[in-house]
Amino acid sequence: MLTAEDTLKLNVLISTCVAIRIDVYKLAVIGLTAGKKEQTISLNPQHDSDKYIQAVQKLLVSKTLGSMGGYPSYLKRWSRMGQVNVGNLKSLLKIGNIEAVVAVANSQSLDDKVLDLVWWCATNTDQQAEIGRFLLTRDFVISHPIGKQIADYLLEFLPFTDDTNKLINTVNLLLQGDLISQQAKDKLWQQGQRQTAFLVGFIERDIGNLLNNDGTIAINNTAKELECVNSEQMQILLKTIAIILKKINQQYVLYRTLEVLGSYLSHPMIQPFADIKQCQAQAQAVSQQLGLQENAKVKARLLLAGVSEQLVVGTISAHNLVGSAIRKKLKNVLSPIQNALQLLIGN
Repeated sequence: MLTAEDTLKLNVLISTCVAIRIDVYKLAVIGLTAGKKEQTISLNPQHDSDKYIQAVQKLLVSKTLGSMGGYPSYLKRWSRMGQVNVGNLKSLLKIGNIEAVVAVANSQSLDDKVLDLVWWCATNTDQQAEIGRFLLTRDFVISHPIGKQIADYLLEFLPFTDDTNKLINTVNLLLQGDLISQQAKDKLWQQGQRQTAFLVGFIERDIGNLLNNDGTIAINNTAKELECVNSEQMQILLKTIAIILKKINQQYVLYRTLEVLGSYLSHPMIQPFADIKQCQAQAQAVSQQLGLQENAKVKARLLLAGVSEQLVVGTISAHNLVGSAIRKKLKNVLSPIQNALQLLIGN
């Protein structure tokens, strides 16, 4: 049961603010007025603070959405699927529930009219980084001033990101447009030399703008099948992938790197297989059809065109491989790929 004083203050907050968030650690409710001023209520629970927070949320929901049952369950199911499509997203930003903020951030109806409110609601919550990543998948956010604020936060939060997929996704998103400075990009690239998950973010997003720190130059393979690897940027890409594969100790780094490699070297006559020997046999057969069976570089390109995560995902899952065990167990798969890469790097 809420105290009479807190109930009164909350009702005033609801009527005067355009967005509301709850700080569960400080036991406070913060409202943002239309004039961008913050108003804070310090809660005074008499017993269980968790139940008190729930009572606060129930009041906010009932006053804002007219529901007495608490947080709408359909929003929780759909919040990360982009299926929340309501006429007034602003209402969901006044119920003090972070799942509602996630729902708005991922809604197809999101526009720049509520973007600043969404990011304000996410501030100082456990889901702030997740919400930031959702927002940076939207084109209009990239060019909005809020986009740079989100990028600054995610860049600062990056060292605390333990999940490999989230780390890769964050780097990928930060490389869009001019969200971060060139100096910051350079630093991320350097960090990638030690933590290769950073490099995966680069090769997924920034092909065409990869950093050239070692004087890599374009090459001049005359065979039509090798034109795709001639440019300076493709040479840097191949070198970067070689570095990543040499240091593989994380499954998602490997999965996503192989997907990038197969995508950039794809060939209309090549399809991906789940067995490296099938990929090798296919490369040999197609090179013969092209009359280029004596060209080792062409066969290397055709082999790499057929790689994907399906080459390794079954083995890793079956043996629950982690760390250096991935390289050891998959040596028969990774060695041919690495050898092919070396053939295509340089003249």
